[in-house]
Amino acid sequence: LSQLYEHLASIEQRCLLCFNPLTHGMTFIDVFLTEDVLCKECRNSLKKVERWVDVEGVKVFAYYEFDEKMSTLFHRYKEAHDQALGKLFLHPVHRTFDKKFKGKTIVCVPSSKKKREERGFMTLHTILGESRLVRVDVLEKLSDEKQSLRSAAMRREIKHEMHLANPMLVERKDILLFDDIVTTGSSMRACSGLLRENARSLTHVCIAIHPNFLKIEEKGRGKAKKAKDKSAFNL
Repeated sequence: LSQLYEHLASIEQRCLLCFNPLTHGMTFIDVFLTEDVLCKECRNSLKKVERWVDVEGVKVFAYYEFDEKMSTLFHRYKEAHDQALGKLFLHPVHRTFDKKFKGKTIVCVPSSKKKREERGFMTLHTILGESRLVRVDVLEKLSDEKQSLRSAAMRREIKHEMHLANPMLVERKDILLFDDIVTTGSSMRACSGLLRENARSLTHVCIAIHPNFLKIEEKGRGKAKKAKDKSAFNL
């Protein structure tokens, strides 16, 4: 066993966040069963959602909650241009991602041309780097203004700033509309509206979702449970 540990140490990679060895916090069995670019401690610090969430009438499959930790992570990735971090978002599930959405064509929610030039890389394309699903770039964002700096009313007007450049590429296809963060759902809904008339089906997926949508869900489940309990009591 000592020789095996020495061999593992010699080829050991580092966590993309804390730079500790990837085996940090792992059991001996974890070392062989876990495939990740984050150590166990850093991965567990991200709040998993991994379910369908209702975003004002649109069902979105979200992988994580967009909390303070995730916000810092995305800022480092997108605004500090730490491109290497792109791999961490889907890496542990990239095989199940392709299996879950098999046969779908990915369309990414676009960022502005100015943002793409500033960053020097396509943030969503990098996140999807390990996916083998077909991807087509047919959406364009005409405005350079950042969504987070806008009021709620102004965010709803984003539908006028999105453009479907080549409808033929999505005609009669099963489309997976993909975004990194859903905070208000405005961008996702605007892009969904453009694609809906041409696509055969639409699936919505994001990496992280604002906790407000999760709270609304929990509140709804609580009301449903109370109503069920009340109904059972009346019987």
